[in-house]
Amino acid sequence: MSATFAFAMTAASPALLSIWLLPLLGAVVIWAFGPQLRRNAGYLGSAFVFVSFALALANFGAAGNQTGLRAPLVSWGPGFAFGLQLDALSLLWTLVITGVGGLIHIYSIGYMWTDRAIARFFAYLNFFVFSMLTLVLADNVVGLLVGWGLVGLASYFLIGFWFYKPSAVAAARKAFVINVFGDIGIMFAIFACYAATGSIAFADIFAKAGTFSEPLVLAICIGLFIGAMAKSAQVPLHTWLPDAMEGPTPVSALIHAATMVTAGVYLIARFAPLWNLSPTAQEMVAVIGAITMVTGAILGMAQWDIKRILAYSTMSQIGYMIMGVGVGAYQAGVLHFFTHAFFKAQLFLGAGLIIHALHDEQDVRKMGGLYRKMPFTFAAMLTGTLAIIGFPLFSGFYSKDAIIYGALEHGHPVLFFAGALTAGITAYYMFRMLFVTFFGAYRGDVPDAMLAIAPPAPGVHAAHDDGHGEHAPAWLMQAPVAVLMVPTVIAGYLTIGGESSPWYRYFGTLFGHGGNVAGIPLPIPEWGSTLFTLALVTLGIVVAYLRYGNPAALASAIDRLRGEALKMPPVLTHAFYVDAIIGVAIVRPANAIGSAISRYVDPHVIDAGVRDVAWVAGTLGALFRALQSGLVRAYALTIVVGAACFIAYFAFLGTAR
Repeated sequence: MSATFAFAMTAASPALLSIWLLPLLGAVVIWAFGPQLRRNAGYLGSAFVFVSFALALANFGAAGNQTGLRAPLVSWGPGFAFGLQLDALSLLWTLVITGVGGLIHIYSIGYMWTDRAIARFFAYLNFFVFSMLTLVLADNVVGLLVGWGLVGLASYFLIGFWFYKPSAVAAARKAFVINVFGDIGIMFAIFACYAATGSIAFADIFAKAGTFSEPLVLAICIGLFIGAMAKSAQVPLHTWLPDAMEGPTPVSALIHAATMVTAGVYLIARFAPLWNLSPTAQEMVAVIGAITMVTGAILGMAQWDIKRILAYSTMSQIGYMIMGVGVGAYQAGVLHFFTHAFFKAQLFLGAGLIIHALHDEQDVRKMGGLYRKMPFTFAAMLTGTLAIIGFPLFSGFYSKDAIIYGALEHGHPVLFFAGALTAGITAYYMFRMLFVTFFGAYRGDVPDAMLAIAPPAPGVHAAHDDGHGEHAPAWLMQAPVAVLMVPTVIAGYLTIGGESSPWYRYFGTLFGHGGNVAGIPLPIPEWGSTLFTLALVTLGIVVAYLRYGNPAALASAIDRLRGEALKMPPVLTHAFYVDAIIGVAIVRPANAIGSAISRYVDPHVIDAGVRDVAWVAGTLGALFRALQSGLVRAYALTIVVGAACFIAYFAFLGTAR
């Protein structure tokens, strides 16, 4: 089939193409001229991302139309065309990717100020942003898969950026392998969609979805959800996420707050027409999301590394989003993605301020009393914590409350209770982190043995500076955090007013307006759900205060923290042994099979075949080389013998034709 190219087919195409390609251009330029740019690579990379953000914001109104903006790019015949689309859903992700991503770029200039490979870091960051934009702007399943794979590759580069740390290399490899496993699920879903419709375009697939059989819809949804589970760290494919904390802190903010881990939420929201046709698929997504939500919160209580605490909280919050879109409360799930992007990026960047100030210390047991020395960071972490626990008037309150009550509205009382309970657990371990980190006396000079802190593995938490002692201007790291604090507080206000609010007016055409979809009497009204959840949140804060924040607890902090570390149940310190189970069930058998193949099949079968082919070729070559003697009498004899053979054949066996 001949391929036809159609660039800039609509008036909106130049802007849409620019939104998509500018970060890629930044990555290429920085990669090519990195040694000359050095720290200026950070400013240049930030500029490319912010220009994309400005262009996306400029097309806010047009993207909200019924059809949005489209830019056809290349076609290989009917049903197989690649293009871009900017509708309300992809615009929301684009604004977060480029807006929050741009702030993280600015922050990274200060955080990576003394790193020798700072230019390479920003090339990776720009490439990551381009990959995420490819994922969310594609108007077809193949483009989505391309972006999906590129995001996995970019995350591999970023998580393993400090490649001299064995732990970082192992974490990057683990994240990449698990994400590739998810890619396989999406590939099979794409094959099924194309076989059923003859097209890869979202519009064609959704238009014909009503003709799909129920088993086909379920199979497609399962394939898609395998990809979502891997990318969004859902149980049991979640183990890569806490290990990914080995990357630089800005990477943690970019991957685990606003972009990569929310790709699964985008995938389910984008394919809502298919999920709505399969109650079984919805139930599967909602239950796994709820399990992940609770599991992440429980494991968050057992962590001492400040980034791992936030990593497990991310896992839990993504579980909220997946549960929301799984039960059919798409508006609530997408809203929580929006609010979470701000407060979780703020929390990670605030943690980065602490780590940077304490020379790469990440264990909260070695902190304490920091609110006096770092008042701005304390304010940022407190604001982010109040948002993530769903405290009234902060952004997370509106989105989390919508998901919890949405589960009840869609006929899932057990998931409703799980969501409310998890909110209380979240309040406990997040305020535990605040009290241990910022209150009491500073414990940085306390010997590790007194706090039951195990010695770090080789290469873990290695410093990233080059030893020159030069510090970046403070505003480079503080200004992005200050900017994020604003939407962390007010982003939820967009939903005030119910169906007449700006949020529902803009996104109502995508998913509808919700309500009591289950059609059954609800046991409590929405305000009752809110009060119940807030009671559990308050209980979590009170318990955290009694255990870590009251004067007696602060006075005996060293003994308390040591005792808790020693008495921590092994099932929690080993994260429910999921890694061990995967190692026994999958990794070890795979390694054994690989070793057997390399030891027996490769040398004795594959290599033997190659050697035989080489021997035959060599033997034939030697034979024919012997015939090329260069002697005229030998050639004459060959001609005579050949002629005699022909004559004998036709005389005795053959007939001339």
